[in-house]
Amino acid sequence: MTHRPLPPQFLFENHGSRGDVVPFLNIASELARRGYRCQLLGNDHFEAEVRAAGIGFRGNTSDRVHPDHPPPTVDYLYYTFERVRGYFSETGAFDRNTVVINAQDWAASELFAEAHGLRTVRLVQFPVRVKSFVSPAWPLGARAQGPDGERFLKVILPAMYRAAGRDPGVLAKVNRLRAQVGLEPVRSALFERRHIVQQVALFPEWFGMPARDWPALEFLGFPLPASNQPLPSRLLEFLARYPRPLVFTTGTGFARPEYFFAAAADCCAELGMPAIFLSPFFEPGPGSLGQRIVHFAHIELHDLLRHAGLMVHHGGMGTTARALEAGIPQVISPIGFDQPDNGHRVELLGAGIVVPRDQMSGGSFAAAIRKLLSDPEIAARLSRYRTAIAPTRAVEQCADLLERIARKCPLDAGSKHQLEGNV
Repeated sequence: MTHRPLPPQFLFENHGSRGDVVPFLNIASELARRGYRCQLLGNDHFEAEVRAAGIGFRGNTSDRVHPDHPPPTVDYLYYTFERVRGYFSETGAFDRNTVVINAQDWAASELFAEAHGLRTVRLVQFPVRVKSFVSPAWPLGARAQGPDGERFLKVILPAMYRAAGRDPGVLAKVNRLRAQVGLEPVRSALFERRHIVQQVALFPEWFGMPARDWPALEFLGFPLPASNQPLPSRLLEFLARYPRPLVFTTGTGFARPEYFFAAAADCCAELGMPAIFLSPFFEPGPGSLGQRIVHFAHIELHDLLRHAGLMVHHGGMGTTARALEAGIPQVISPIGFDQPDNGHRVELLGAGIVVPRDQMSGGSFAAAIRKLLSDPEIAARLSRYRTAIAPTRAVEQCADLLERIARKCPLDAGSKHQLEGNV
């Protein structure tokens, strides 16, 4: 006799790099620890890690890193649709009690959650994901500054949002995929999604700096669980010789960091300071970095940064949060996505300096580091942020919230296949 698999009680989807997926994995792991059935749809690269945590896994993409030349925006819409559709077509993939958790309007699970009337929780990982007509995220926010700022906010920005929502290419793709799951077409991509029952910010309110037109969000703080991985002996030996080194990393989402690390090496030579280079995509030749620089593919930042003096990075949210948690200054050289906005917020907080990617060099890094390390007030500011982050239980609080939602009644059957705010 064949037993049908029990549907997951919580279905997570995220297809980004490590900084995107690991917060979802940590929350799912906490729910699994409490006895819930969880499934994660994510990058194939994370399968072993997810299954080791006792969570069901289904790959939704094999792309591990961001492309060097990003494709048109329309290509990111419902990026994982085909593989997610394959999952939803299987017996036991979900039932009416399943709660879907995703990160953005264009997650493929959005379409299936709407079509089947599944309660959905949106985990807002970055402030840049929140649309505002009053205080838009960077780099749009830069255009709101200066003499033309008022006209930009009142005239140009609303027109940009309207144009994006009614873009013919965007609407064609959105409605083609909606039709494939039995949903009616929309006249704007900015339609209301009534199956979303809760929006949760995975960052603290003081970092998000919410504008008055932000939607209702529950601010849980950064999801930063402690690590239980011991530091490698080679790293401990390096730290014994060179305490409080600089740390340079481009994260796990970009596969060609050679130019970044060339600038980092020049910076260290100019300052005469030791450093740790972190990247799984950088392979220095034997002895090429000298005695005062050491390279590792990956070290858990929670364990490493308590030994660091300053961090230079790309501005990913997880890396930014870990530097704030450690109470160390940071230099951010953003590439794209949420990174320019994260860097701007760090500057507003007085916790670091942004070096634009087109100005990145050993000299520009060195100048920013000198300025930060000579700031007589930065230690007090960083101490306040470290203290604010220390008691955060964002992972556990998010699991608590999801438990409460799961105990409530599912959406009415009449919500299935409804047209959501077709405006």
